Amino acid sequence: MNICAEPVFKKVYEKCQKPLQHFLLARGVVLDAVADQVQECFVRLWKNCDKVTEEKSLSYLFTTASRLQIDVFRKNKTRLQFRNQQTEALVDKKDGQYELEGKEFKARFEEVLDKMKPKSREVFFMNRFDNMTYKQIAETLDISVKAVEKRMSIALKHLLQHKINLKK
Repeated sequence: MNICAEPVFKKVYEKCQKPLQHFLLARGVVLDAVADQVQECFVRLWKNCDKVTEEKSLSYLFTTASRLQIDVFRKNKTRLQFRNQQTEALVDKKDGQYELEGKEFKARFEEVLDKMKPKSREVFFMNRFDNMTYKQIAETLDISVKAVEKRMSIALKHLLQHKINLKK
């Protein structure tokens, strides 16, 4: 029996959500990211509900979680390598003043982000750091593209009010 029927899917969710959270925590996922990754696993399960039976759903979710972890690791590794290369190139060209200004900007930027509304911050991070389109964000958060646009607008206005200028 596939799990496309809402009561069956809900039953699978209630049965598998906690074990999946524990699995991700055991694999070193930061507590803040666990809920997002669990949600992503269930979104993928729903998209493939016609191919997955109720009996195979737990296996599917754990496999999906493992693959998500691998994807996150690869993405972070690539970003870190690129960031290190860029930093080395800049440090060679600039003096200590540039480094100090960068640290000050980073601290101010993080402070401003902390004051941003959580929903706007979430959309901002998904767009600017995860390079997701508004449509992808809307699908992930199960909201309209207009809602994503509004949240992004609020985030950008917040940054401008605090004189943080980011170029995409």
